[in-house]
Order: sequence, then C-alpha cells, then structure tokens
Amino acid sequence: MRTLKLEVKADFVRTHKLDSTHGSRSTSTQSSIDETTGKQSSKPSLTRSAKSRDGSTEEEKVPVQDTTAASSKRERPRSRTFGFSRSDSPTKKQKADGTTSKSTLIPKSPSMRSVVSNSSQRSVSKGSKSVSPDEFITYLKKTPKPQDVEVGKLHKLRLLLRNETVEWVNQFILEGGMTELVGLLHRTMEVEWREDHEDTLLHELLRCLKGLCTTDSALKQFAGISSTLFPALLGMLFDEEHKGPSEFTTRELIIQIIFAHLSTAPEGELHARAMELLKYLKDPVKEKESSTIPFILQMHQPRPYQIWCKEVTNVTKEVFWIFIHHLNVVPIPPISDKSPQAYVKAHFPGPRAIVPAAPYVGGVEWDATNYIATHLDLLNGLLASLPTRELRNTLRAELKVSGFEKVMGHLRTCNPKYYGAVHDAVKVWIAAALEDGWEVRDVRMGPPDGKPAVGSPIKQSPQKKAEKPPQIQAPKVEIGGLGLGFEREISIGGNNKDDDWI
Repeated sequence: MRTLKLEVKADFVRTHKLDSTHGSRSTSTQSSIDETTGKQSSKPSLTRSAKSRDGSTEEEKVPVQDTTAASSKRERPRSRTFGFSRSDSPTKKQKADGTTSKSTLIPKSPSMRSVVSNSSQRSVSKGSKSVSPDEFITYLKKTPKPQDVEVGKLHKLRLLLRNETVEWVNQFILEGGMTELVGLLHRTMEVEWREDHEDTLLHELLRCLKGLCTTDSALKQFAGISSTLFPALLGMLFDEEHKGPSEFTTRELIIQIIFAHLSTAPEGELHARAMELLKYLKDPVKEKESSTIPFILQMHQPRPYQIWCKEVTNVTKEVFWIFIHHLNVVPIPPISDKSPQAYVKAHFPGPRAIVPAAPYVGGVEWDATNYIATHLDLLNGLLASLPTRELRNTLRAELKVSGFEKVMGHLRTCNPKYYGAVHDAVKVWIAAALEDGWEVRDVRMGPPDGKPAVGSPIKQSPQKKAEKPPQIQAPKVEIGGLGLGFEREISIGGNNKDDDWI
C-alpha cells in the first residue's frame, strides 16, 4: 500500500466512507426491525455479494461470535478494487465455522473459472459431439453453384481440416469430400468474371486443399487428378488476359500445392513426377508455331519456360522499389557431398524458419517476395529431382534462355534482412549449380560492367563497335608543272611562310 499513488489512496478513503455510511444505515435499520419483533440481536450478520466472471452473484455469510467485544467492533468492508483479501482466507473461515464444506472455502482461480464457464457454455451451445464430415459433404453436394456457397462454411471446414484428427480427415476424404472440393474449385475457375465472393471462395478452396496435403490419402488422390487439376491451375495463373487471382497470397497457394505434390513423392517416383510438372510448366504450343515450316523452326531458338519466367518478372515490376541494393553479392555456400542421394537431400528446398512479427511482415512487398521465393523453391526442387548432371544442366540452359538467370540476378538486389526468403532460394540455386560446374557469376553479382543487359544482336555487332568517326584530310596540290615559277610542292596547311596567303 505504501507504493500506491496518492490518488489511489484517496479513492480508497472515499470508498471506505461511502461503505461505512451505508453499513451504519443498514445496522440501524436492522436493529429497529429487531426491536419491533422483540428480538434484539447482539450484532447484525453482514452479507457480502461477490460477482463472478460470468455475471452471477455469490453471497458469502461471515459468521460472528456472540461476544460484547465483537459487537462493539465493526468489520472493515472489502475494497472494490481487490477481489480477494486476507479476510477471505480459507483457514480463518474454517476456524470460524467448522461445518462449512471445503468446496465453498477454497476459491477457484480466475483461470479455472473461465475454463469451467467457457467449457460449460460451449457444451450447452454446441453439444458434446463434434461436427461430422457428412455435414460438409452434404452441403457441398446441395450447393453446386459457386455463387451460392457460403465462404464462412468453407472457412470452418478449413479450420477443422487443420485441427481435427487424422481419422476425421481420412473419413472426409473417403466419403467424397475432397472430390467435392476439387469439383467446386473447377467450377469456380470456369467463372468468366469472378466477383469478390468468388475470389474469396477460390482462396478458401485452395487453403482447404493445402490443408489436405498433410495426409497420405489426400496425396494419393492428388496423384490421380494431377493431370487435370495442375494444368487448370497453371492455366489460370499464367493467363494472358490476367483473369487469374490478383492477390499474391492466393497465387502463392497454387505453387505451394504443386510443390507439395513434388516434395511428397516417393524416392523412386521423384524423377517421373518432376518431368510431369515440367511438362505442365512449359509454354503451350500455339497454332501459328505448329503450322510453321520445320526448317524455319530449326533457326528459331526455343525458350520453353518464357511464360513461367514472365510471371516472376512481372512481380518484380509491381514491387520494383525494393530492388535498389545493386551492390549486393550472394556469398558462395559450402559444397556438400557429391553422391546422388546426398545431392537431392542437400539441394532440395526444405521448410524455412518462422519469421517473428515485425513491421515489414504482412505488407505487399512481403507477400510478393514470398510468392517469388515459392517459385524459386519449385524450380530448385525440380532441378534437384533430376538424377544426372547432364539432365540438370540441360534444364538450366533452357531456364537461362527463358530468362531465369537474368531475373535471379535482379532478385539479389532486394534487402536480405527484410526479404530473406528470396536470398535463401537464390543461395540454394547457386550451391546446386556450383556442384554441377555451372557458371553462377551473373546470378551472384549481376551482369558485369560493359556487358549489355539484353542480348541484342545489333548492340553486340563487332562492326558497329570497330567503326571510327569520319576524319577530314586536306588534299595535296602540285603547282610546279604549271609554269608559274614555282619549282616546289606546296601543301595546304604547311609550315612555310609563303603559305600564309592561301
């Protein structure tokens, strides 16, 4: 009490005066009532009402001994600021009244009260049984149109898929819940002009599918529908008319689902699954190219992953203001064991550490760089899944021609402290490339000075660089044979004194 402020102490005194006045009035009233009944009590029994957290009031009767000394003294009222005082000690109450039960003597802690009250309310409102998967499956079957589906229903389903047991999730998959989710996802993607409701619904559907990736039964079903689901998702993501989702977080979910399909593949199926995904990520063959004469196509240099690279490049243009540290150099990571099994373990991207809350977490730049890092994780995973160095370097050459090394050299210019996920993905690419003997200078340090950023044949023409500016040369005139008396050769611009008149 000595450490309290004067204002708090004054509030205590004011409260004590009000309570004492109220107590004296109640005592006099009680004594007058007893006089009328003919029964004079030695001391009135004081009752205190304590209000619990849930709003209910509990009255505690304080027993008082029938002595004259005790009747002359009045008990000090409990302060309104505190909820538990020395007078509420269980030992004192037990000495005063031996018949009081133990449950009424020992007060419950606030945490126990809240737990008991919350659990009782939850059991009354929601019932003792948990929600069954049949409820959501029946709802998805009854509402096939995306416009009629409630987003809150799918949000609740996503929480259950994340928090419920594996048996609950397996029951949901076996009864056709995942099939209904994938069917609703296809119908949502087929909507030509999606409103905010459909975009939010698409986001929740993708999060539900990502939550299902943690179970073996869902991964087996993903392997069966990958030939139809993944091309549809990538086609929506790489759409030329930009009809795909605009939010970085929604687009990131698509790449995370594809990466989960690759990372959870068995060791024997890793190469085949990587080649399958590379086929989906390649640029689609257009009708104009298919009808072109074959020998003209041979002169054209193929860039098979140009649309995929363009998706990453467009993100850097949308948040261009963070790529300002042009002097950044990515350090060379240590070289690991060169056995094939160790190569996959060393260079396949793993989970990253959780970043604590910070002012830069959660902004547009944060979402954009995480989306870029997810693309690089998929690229590194595909490279690590190929069994031989020749196959990996062939894929690196195709990716370089498509523009990936140029954009990765640009990605190094973001801040490594704020956007460490991008730098981690670039380091994984550099370590794997160095082990395979691939040149990594442009990715680590950017293009060297004097080297054009764009490989234009006109800018790199050696004739243009060797051409010198034109020079004016004075002609030589011979006037000795004209019979004018001059027997010598005079050149324009000479040092003779007689040449001053020219």
